[in-house]
Amino acid sequence: MSGAGPQPPYGPPPYGQQPHGQPLPYGYPPYGYPPYGYPPSAPQLPPYPHAQPEPYHRILRTWTYRPWRVLVGLLLAIVLGIVAGPLIVTALVAVGVEVLGIGSAGGLLEDLDLTSGVTPQTLLVVNLSLAMLIPITWLIVRYLHNLRPRWLGSVRPGLRWGWLATCFGLALLATIVATSLASLLLPGEVTPPDSGGSTQSTATTVAFLVIIALTSPLQSAGEEYFFRGYLLQGFGALVRAPWFTLTWTSLLFAIAHGSQNLPLFVDRFAFGLVAGGLVLFTGGLEAGIAMHIVNNVVVLGLAAATGALPQTLGTTAASWSLVAFDLGQFALFAVAVVLLARHRQTAARTPGPPPKASAASPASTA
Repeated sequence: MSGAGPQPPYGPPPYGQQPHGQPLPYGYPPYGYPPYGYPPSAPQLPPYPHAQPEPYHRILRTWTYRPWRVLVGLLLAIVLGIVAGPLIVTALVAVGVEVLGIGSAGGLLEDLDLTSGVTPQTLLVVNLSLAMLIPITWLIVRYLHNLRPRWLGSVRPGLRWGWLATCFGLALLATIVATSLASLLLPGEVTPPDSGGSTQSTATTVAFLVIIALTSPLQSAGEEYFFRGYLLQGFGALVRAPWFTLTWTSLLFAIAHGSQNLPLFVDRFAFGLVAGGLVLFTGGLEAGIAMHIVNNVVVLGLAAATGALPQTLGTTAASWSLVAFDLGQFALFAVAVVLLARHRQTAARTPGPPPKASAASPASTA
């Protein structure tokens, strides 16, 4: 009938209304009668975190970026890394030494100041406490920044294991070359410090070497994930300039090593600059992790084998001549990595969205 009045609209009614546009009765839920009034489903999240390809230090600038998240994350990383991580590791190692009967929890706590020497148990606590920085940064990135932890590894994302193995070989080669030259030109400075006449049992030496081989790589990776990973990305999210985040993370890395003379501070600051610079150039932590692992395992392994581990761990001074060889080693490694990365065309930016994706896409949990 053409004169029967307005006809009902076709299709489902507007959100929050009954069929035919009638208002909701009093007391009914805001989504109305099914099947017409259910709330709209959540939008599908894109599998990429950025509107355009970004360098490594800008990875935290995602769809959901807020400056307060970076500030809270940096504070959490520092507090958890200094307090929570060491407490958890100390408690676990203390329980372990009591259960295995290789010491006492009280003795372990007394030895943690490292003033009376270093034991295998205390070295284990120190290494695992620094290794705890890996899960700490993972958790912060996952639950505060809504990103998968693999975005700390590289721009691909995740650690590129083949590239890591290649960088490890380059770091080992650079260390051998620099150590050989230093042994020829500075034979008295490359040898481990004097053990002070103290003797060390074979069992203790073996325990030190096993702990160094198993946990020093984790300790080195933990420092890289913290300083060249989350801190680099955190500062980079706040300030675009790469030199700013590179300088400040390197400075904090050197300061974190405690009391030291100027040459030793310069050595550690330079290490941070080289490791951070390679992260920016190659788009991942692989080069820094490889160089850090080789340096720590070689130095600590030689010191443990000669009974000079306490003196090595407690080093607060270095000579300019020895630092010069260290800088040469860092430079040789950096040049080799840069040349090979260019040859391999190693990715230094995130993939970005597909060509048809809109720059106004919703937040990502990629």
